[in-house]
Amino acid sequence: MSDNELRRIKVLLIDDEPFIRLTIRQILMQIGIPPSNLYDAGDATAGLAETLRVRPSVVLCDIHMPGDDGLSYVAKVRSAPIPDVAATPVVMLTSDSGEEAVMAAKGHKVAGYLVKPVSIAAVKKSIERALKVTLP
Repeated sequence: MSDNELRRIKVLLIDDEPFIRLTIRQILMQIGIPPSNLYDAGDATAGLAETLRVRPSVVLCDIHMPGDDGLSYVAKVRSAPIPDVAATPVVMLTSDSGEEAVMAAKGHKVAGYLVKPVSIAAVKKSIERALKVTLP
């Protein structure tokens, strides 16, 4: 993947913790994704609105949030009437490594599952897998 292609990747981060959003934003910038291509939302409802507005290349989404959780968000994305939106790759980003949560996420056809805290390498690899690309 060229630098030009990397600059076109848009990432939406959905997490109710501002510190987590800031930390992941910094990791994404270290990977090479421009700050102008990073979007975030503090809950699933705002995340869905941003997904429809931004049409991200990939979404990193927490599972456990107040109100609708991350799995509810994924279910709504998958049932969207717009094919590009319904096919949006979603990587779950959570501190829940329990089998029940992992299996529930797989049932929603997520593109990956990252357990917090995450490393730069793990985030990069999950984005590469979700988008089927190799990042520089």
